[in-house]
Amino acid sequence: MSIAHINLEERLQQISLKVIDQVRTLYELIKSGDVATPMQVYSKINGIKNSVEADKFMLGEYIIRIKEGIQDKDLYIDILSKLEKISQNLDAASYRLSVLISRGTQIDELLYKLITIIAEKLLASLMHLVESLRLLSINAQKSVESARNIMKLEEEVDDLYRSLELKLFEKKYEDLIYVMLMKDIADRLEDSEDMIRDSATSITYIAFGRL
Repeated sequence: MSIAHINLEERLQQISLKVIDQVRTLYELIKSGDVATPMQVYSKINGIKNSVEADKFMLGEYIIRIKEGIQDKDLYIDILSKLEKISQNLDAASYRLSVLISRGTQIDELLYKLITIIAEKLLASLMHLVESLRLLSINAQKSVESARNIMKLEEEVDDLYRSLELKLFEKKYEDLIYVMLMKDIADRLEDSEDMIRDSATSITYIAFGRL
């Protein structure tokens, strides 16, 4: 394994940690609910998203420059692209939640609980992703084991998402904007979990080449 591989994996970890900061800030916004300045909280999340996009561009350029000397470059590029899309999803979900809070909308207790748990699962998955990336250069087998933890979490998020979707359409809400925004928040969080799973699969393939 080359220095280029180690450098690349460290930079992917750094980007992943920024995405984790986005989830934590979103989670705080969900938990507070009645925060006085939701758009200021969103502004922080948006700033992190902009930083992730800049990092993605620079790291993508780095991969292209060293492509002849690195194995599995397509898998690394896939992980990088997924992290950017996850960051963009979190930004979009945070904006929609900020709009709901700014409108003074009271989120249904059960939907609130489901969104909160999904955010917690998302955070746990990203923590496993960082650990899996870290272990690639230390112990490939343990990297695979950490990646597999994400598969279980993804299944749990799917179940939560289906429950949220069912409850959202089961009840006759008069506020259609509320339904639309809540549905979009759930969609983006669930889609993000799917992309974390896909990234974990790419890491697993990289790790298999080192076993």
